[in-house]
Amino acid sequence: MKLHFVVSEWVVNRSVAFKMTSGNLVKGYKQRYILEPTSTGIRVTCFEDVTLPFGILGKLAEVFRRPVSEAHVERMLISLKSLAEA
Repeated sequence: MKLHFVVSEWVVNRSVAFKMTSGNLVKGYKQRYILEPTSTGIRVTCFEDVTLPFGILGKLAEVFRRPVSEAHVERMLISLKSLAEA
């Protein structure tokens, strides 16, 4: 999958968001990260909004895409945590 993004939101030390401008395999894609200070560090929350092509077939494919995407985001957040703690 190849996607191109622009930064659609940037609040220093608070949040960053990306919006797809072009790509293949998906019709639309947005991602937003929120950074929240906690007593032990920072909590990072990721939101993802994906629109698949092909109308009703795309909506049916969402059933299979969502768990894969959620696992990918979880791996990204674990990697981010490891990098931040290094």
